[in-house]
Amino acid sequence: MSSAARKQRRRPTKRGTKPRNPLPGRLPVPRELLTAGIELDADLEIERQQRLEALKAQLAKMFAEGRGSEALDQVMVAMASLERENERLAWRVLRANRYRFGRSTEKLSRDELKQLFLALGGQDAAVAGDSSAELAVPAPDEPEQADSATEDAAASASTDADTKRKRKRVRSMKIAPHVERNTTTTPIPEEERLCALCGREKTVFDHVEHERIRYVPAHIVVDVERREKATCEHCRKDVSVAPRTQAPAVVRKVDASLLAKLVADKCVLGLPLDRQRRELARLGLDVPDKTLQSYWAYTTDLVEPIAVATQSLVFGSNIVGADDSHLKTLDKSSRQGAFRGHIWCFVGSDGAPGSSELVAYGYTPSWEATEITDWFSAIDGFIQCDGYAGYSRAVEDDDGQTQVAVPPERRLGCGMHIRSKFHAALLARDQRAAIPLQHFAELYKVEADCKARGLDADARGEERRRRSLPILEQLDAWTDEIHPKLLPKSPLRRATTYAINQRDFFHRCFTDGRFEVTVQRRPSLTSPTT
Repeated sequence: MSSAARKQRRRPTKRGTKPRNPLPGRLPVPRELLTAGIELDADLEIERQQRLEALKAQLAKMFAEGRGSEALDQVMVAMASLERENERLAWRVLRANRYRFGRSTEKLSRDELKQLFLALGGQDAAVAGDSSAELAVPAPDEPEQADSATEDAAASASTDADTKRKRKRVRSMKIAPHVERNTTTTPIPEEERLCALCGREKTVFDHVEHERIRYVPAHIVVDVERREKATCEHCRKDVSVAPRTQAPAVVRKVDASLLAKLVADKCVLGLPLDRQRRELARLGLDVPDKTLQSYWAYTTDLVEPIAVATQSLVFGSNIVGADDSHLKTLDKSSRQGAFRGHIWCFVGSDGAPGSSELVAYGYTPSWEATEITDWFSAIDGFIQCDGYAGYSRAVEDDDGQTQVAVPPERRLGCGMHIRSKFHAALLARDQRAAIPLQHFAELYKVEADCKARGLDADARGEERRRRSLPILEQLDAWTDEIHPKLLPKSPLRRATTYAINQRDFFHRCFTDGRFEVTVQRRPSLTSPTT
């Protein structure tokens, strides 16, 4: 490019001419990121939905009258106008952010360099001298040079350190002096108190101590068992040590109460291990991180067979309710230092109202259907779940056969998941969602009445057929009537779509008194795993 052309490009735009786009081409970031986290006014959203629903009815009328091409042209013109306006706004936001937060240059002014020079130990006189002189950043003095003998010794020492590295020992636990100590002295048996060589009585000269740290709520207690060590002071040849009162099956320094606290606080209260470590330090027990993590891993390995056995019992129940919750999982190798895993809760019951239930949990690092198919394929009874698409996705097993996680003939819907979608639409100021919410209130009123009367499965099924099915038919009729009139992306349209897709599974809950109309959820793990 010639110099004249470069000057022409740097020439400022005259007033009144069309401004040049400084960032031509496509947007450097996805458009969704520019609007992420921006909530619009709910009243304006309702007005927009009503206006667009009227437009939808008008276009449907034009298609019915045979003016389809005219309606299509009208939609295309509106879409082109919206895209152009959206593009202008997106570029305006980028230019505004660059003007507000962007850096125009990376050069340091002389004043900035002067302050940096003084901050690093430079002299003010050097700065005030020659203004054209180069300001050199001061550096620390060079280290003294060692002689050849010292260099040879240092080289040999480094070589020995490289060839024979010592293992870095983990620091031991420290117990504060104020921690309570319970000391139990175990005496030597009477038959060993006499010297086997000379027959004289032995004298206790020392003890063998075994410490076990026990956790008592609100404080730490150290139980010390002191075993006597006796010897014959005359011949100094026979030594006896008192036996332990109760030798543990597994030799470790902490008691089972402390291990139970780690698991209960993390799984039930959601306390990370580091927070528990700091809590124990305040109580007087300084436990290293690696030691606490080893205790956690050891305890979970102990209870894992119990969890597997409980899960098998749950999967063998007549009715199994399943649901999942998001679980933030810490992982240094991931992009954000964590990823979204899923904790699954399974509730098994025999179907009798008020009977006992068994609860089991499972974890998957993602939401892929392949990770849950093995679980659900082990269930022979009815499965009550929400509308997760992975339940009906065909997955190929290890034998090459295709199977579905939840077969449609054994699937039950969940009324609370359906209701929550209509409740979200009501929170978005769509008052029409109050109608299905009223129907759900009537359905749950029937369920509460059956529970209060203590009805068995057969009697509850009869009540549902007599009282709940008419309400359910009214809900379906209202959903079918309003569904075609709604916009595809509106909250109420999402609710009606979900209800229609789950209709067959939800209706099945009312055909048998053994089934519940809502998944029986139980609290699950919500703390990040370390």
